[in-house]
Formats: sequence, structure tokens, C-alpha cells
Amino acid sequence: MQNSVFNENVDYLYQVQTDLEAVEQLKKELAEYKNQEKNLKKAIVTEEKSIQDEIAQTIRKRKAEIEKTYDAQIEANKSKSRKMKMKRDKAKSKRMDERVSEETADLTEENRQLQVEMKTLFKAKRVPAFCRSGFFYALFMTKRIHEIFILILTAIVANIWIPAGMYLLSELVFFKGAKEVMLYTVIAVAITVFVVNLVYILILNNVKVKHYQTLKEGRVIKDKIAANKRQMRAIRNTISKDKDDSQYGLERFDDKLAELDDELKNISQDKQDAMTLFESETKQVLTNEVNDRRLAKLEQMKNDIEVLEDNISVLEEDIKASTIAVANNYGAILGKDFCTPTKVADLISLMEDGTADTVSEAIAAYKGMAK
Repeated sequence: MQNSVFNENVDYLYQVQTDLEAVEQLKKELAEYKNQEKNLKKAIVTEEKSIQDEIAQTIRKRKAEIEKTYDAQIEANKSKSRKMKMKRDKAKSKRMDERVSEETADLTEENRQLQVEMKTLFKAKRVPAFCRSGFFYALFMTKRIHEIFILILTAIVANIWIPAGMYLLSELVFFKGAKEVMLYTVIAVAITVFVVNLVYILILNNVKVKHYQTLKEGRVIKDKIAANKRQMRAIRNTISKDKDDSQYGLERFDDKLAELDDELKNISQDKQDAMTLFESETKQVLTNEVNDRRLAKLEQMKNDIEVLEDNISVLEEDIKASTIAVANNYGAILGKDFCTPTKVADLISLMEDGTADTVSEAIAAYKGMAK
């Protein structure tokens, strides 16, 4: 049988070529199906992810809308509460001031009378009006801690800052470019210090010494005024620390605040109930809406891939059977090396151009060419 096959003419090789090309065609179809299967699987994964993303986005958006609705109501309620608290605080502050004014009325009136008394005294004794000021008493009849501080600060300004300012002005403005600028500057500073201290001494001698007894009486009056002011501050502090608001008539504000607080609790509870309902029911409804709209396409894609898998299975069986048939029919005779469409085509060419008349001669010629 083998010898007879080797003596076959080119028609035999045509048959071999046809059978081999049939197997290759099946393999191409299989590759195409597998490529379609691969692409379809990717499309299914993409579609599934797209569906899940749409569900998540829809749920997130709807949940945010619900929260935004309730949060807007909550914020509006809080805004009303803040405004009402401001009105309450303003009313309380006003009534506290009225209470302070009422409880310090005697002290306020006493201070007014003391100021009138001091003004009348100084006018009668022909003491300059500026001597009634706290600044004058701090400089010339120092007694309290804050007056000592004012005296020290004034001394620093008068003996350091003012001379330093005069020094700079003299050097940079008044005597700029003069040959004896340093001398002139020193003289200007010295004069400034002299004038400042002279003014202090003149006031000291011509006002304090001259009107000492009157100024001393004025000190007593100022001490009384300061004592009254301390007492007034103490009263204000006591009133400020008083936690009992019942005396200020703030009930209508408190009632409104309580009403707003109850409203806030109701809104918060409604929000919580709405979110509970959303989690237990609405989420599933939204999920079902998306699934009802898009799962049909996904199911069709899955059905398509099942068809492809069936076709692939059939093709694989056909290829397996065809490959075995080719191996049985031609492999044992031609050899595995020559059971390819390309080499069979080469053998056909050798026979068609007259190089060989039989299959065996064609194989011999091919091998000879290959050496």
C-alpha cells in the first residue's frame, strides 16, 4: 500500500492539501471563536462593573439628596436658634445694664455730685481746670499703682523719646549739612531736656505748691470717686455672674428656643427614620430599577458566550478528529514533516514543473534541494 501511495501522481497531493487546509480552516475558525469569547468575557466583566457602578452611584446620589433635604431643614432651624439666642442675649444684656444702672444709681449720682463739688472747689480757689485730670494727679500727686506706671512712662517719654526725636530731627533735618552738626545737635537735645524739665518744675512750683491744700482736698474727692467706681464694678461683676435669668423677663425667648429645639429633634428623628427606610427598602428598589433596565443585555451576552463555548467545543472535537484522520491517512506515509500545507504545496510545485512524476520522487527532490 505504501509503495503504491508513493507512486501516486499529483492528484494524491491535491487531496492531501485539501484535507490539511480543511484542518487549518477549522483551526482559524476556532481561533476566531476563542477571540470572540475573550472579548465577550471582557465585555461581560465591564458590563457587570458598569451596572454595579451605576447602582452605587444612584444609591449614593439619592442618599445624598435625602440627607441634603433634611440637613437644609436642620441648618435653617439652627440659624433661627442662633438668631433667637442673639436676641435673647441682647435683651438680657440690656436688662442687665438697666439693673446695673438701677443698683448703682446712688453711687453714680454721688460721683456726679463729687465731680461738681471738685469743679466748684477748684474754681473757687482759682486752680487751673487741667489740675482736675487724672494725668495731673499721676504726675504731681502720685498715689496709686496705675499712677506710678503713668509717671514712669511719662518720664521715659519726656527724658528719652523726646530728646531722641529731637536728636534725629537736628541731625537729619534742622542742621543737616552744617559743619558743626554734632555740636548743634547736642545743644538742641540739651535745650529740649531743659525745657521739658523746666515745664515740670514750673507746674510743680506754681501749681502744686501754691494750691497744695486744694489739690489735697481734690485727692480725697477723687479717692471717693474711685472707691465708688470700684464698688460699681463689683456690683456689675456680681450681676454678670448671677445665673438667675428669671428676673429679666426672657420667657418668650426661652419658649421659642425650646420650640426650635423640639423642632430640631423632630427633624433629626425624621432624618434618621428616612435613612433607615432608605437602607432597608429604597436601596433595593433602586437596585432593582437598574437591574431591570440593564440585566437583559447582560443575560444575552452570557447566552452568547454559552453558544460560543458550545461552538468551540464542537470545533475542538472536529479538529481533533480531523487531525487524527490526517495523521492516520497521511502522517504514517508522508511523515509528520510533510503533513503541512506549505510543504505539500512545495511537493505539488515540484510535480507540476516536471521535476518529479511521483510522490516519492517529489519527496526525494525536496530533500535533495534541502541539503
